[in-house]
Amino acid sequence: MRRRAPVAFRSEHPQADVDQGRTSDQAFGWPGSCHTLPHLFSIALRTRVPGRSGLGVCVLRPGTLLNNRFRVLRELGEGGEGELFVARDEYDRRDVAVKAQFRRFGQSLTDYAREAEPLEDELVRLQFMESVPGIPRVLGEGSHDGWGKRRYIVMELIDGSTLRSWMGRHQPVLATDAACVVAQLCDTLALVHERYVHRDVTPNNVMIQPDGRIRLLDVGNSTDFSTPNYDPRGTPGYAAPEQYVQDSDTTAKSDVFALGALLFEMVTSELPYSRVEGPPGETEPAFPNGLDAHVPEKLKSLGLAMVAVDPRERPEVSEVRGYLATWLPMFGDPRSPKAARPDPSAYFRLVVPAR
Repeated sequence: MRRRAPVAFRSEHPQADVDQGRTSDQAFGWPGSCHTLPHLFSIALRTRVPGRSGLGVCVLRPGTLLNNRFRVLRELGEGGEGELFVARDEYDRRDVAVKAQFRRFGQSLTDYAREAEPLEDELVRLQFMESVPGIPRVLGEGSHDGWGKRRYIVMELIDGSTLRSWMGRHQPVLATDAACVVAQLCDTLALVHERYVHRDVTPNNVMIQPDGRIRLLDVGNSTDFSTPNYDPRGTPGYAAPEQYVQDSDTTAKSDVFALGALLFEMVTSELPYSRVEGPPGETEPAFPNGLDAHVPEKLKSLGLAMVAVDPRERPEVSEVRGYLATWLPMFGDPRSPKAARPDPSAYFRLVVPAR
């Protein structure tokens, strides 16, 4: 099973360009390792094959013009469902991201067209989410013709760094900053949950922009509520226990679990159930040896509720957002001298709240 690719982005760290294809860092399993879980649930990792970049047909080389508008500049890497490129929008004079179907390697034209279906599904999801502020916007789509029509999506290129990179510079993250990150994700997921569950909210699928705004990437694993969990997938450490179970009901509470895992990882540098291989049992404690780091009691209680094994015991996203309100700064509040950079609290301090 292949892991689906994230939306491409630009980072201040050179390694991040490689991270777009999920070829490095700790995003594939419990910290520091790459795992394929037993039975039905797996993390798929598609690594680059040395010398392969020049092979195949329908190649998107630098200079290729897509939609008579987007000129390919360079390849970023590979993900589970395609290759990732940076291109230049020659109309708006800005860089954009292109996610393209893998190049053709001898498949029949019929089979190659069928292999584009996951990308087509992702496009449908992105188009539904185009009004969600935290989701990158689709700017175009089409097919590159060269011995087979190679499907691609053109997306907004996000400037900033992954939450993984940001956490690495600031752990343990201040409770207020962590609350600001999770609250922004709650705002995004509340709109996504009108139809879909994201199912892969992880530090490598979250970006923080220079102005402190949080963006949620990679909807390739998302599914709608009417579809049972026929294809168990996700990222160990962040995937809820029910995501391991084939044909289980799809629930927005799975994303709440991932948010709780993110919250604990930010403030304690630990993931819940980190000593368990596979899904935790119903009576398994999230932190059997307690927490080494100090976490404010109310925030810890909220986090433990969010990572409850039984999804029925977890709060809704809207409830999480409400509980976090006491940790968030008000509009016009001054910046804390201890705030991280980028500062996720700026979203609440500087943006006029909607009425």
